[in-house]
Amino acid sequence: MARLLKLLPCAALVLVAACAAPTVPKEQYFRLVAAPATETLAHPFIGIVEAAPLGADGVTGERPLLYTANGGTKLEQRNYAYWTELPTAMIRDQLVAYLRSAGAAEQVVPSELRIGAGYRIQGDIKRLEQSAGDKGDTGIIELELSVIDQSTDQLIMSKVYRAETPAADHSIDGAVAALNAGLQDVLKRFAADIDAR
Repeated sequence: MARLLKLLPCAALVLVAACAAPTVPKEQYFRLVAAPATETLAHPFIGIVEAAPLGADGVTGERPLLYTANGGTKLEQRNYAYWTELPTAMIRDQLVAYLRSAGAAEQVVPSELRIGAGYRIQGDIKRLEQSAGDKGDTGIIELELSVIDQSTDQLIMSKVYRAETPAADHSIDGAVAALNAGLQDVLKRFAADIDAR
């Protein structure tokens, strides 16, 4: 009996250690960032272009990063990994900055300024996710972008841009780097289509 009483404190310590909560992962916040354009457009818009925040369906427009392992049919939100802002605003801000650096118009501004812009860019985020596959992960970004003449409501151009960029590894950091590279590619092609209109 005395021996059993001596073992009781040890057993209590084991039980307490077993019941202790696991360490909660640290929350991480990520930005979508595109580098400035390396070339200016030869045929920019005359006047002011405004860009509205993009639209997005359901979870695509929310702050948690998205992950899919079956080609995009089933999406999961990453726990503890978030965009710094809603993707709808963050991508629009990168679009404005990129088009300014490309000299796409006399001025490129966000639509919240409510000034008399000659043209409006609007669009939707179709996909923005990390996709796991047998041959490695990819960052998939798909945007539908349109340019509208404000004075006539005429559609000047509208196109879906998609980039699937291989990630360096299976990490969230690798996926975000791939998505940033994909965003860069999409914005470059959009600016080229503006120049070629």
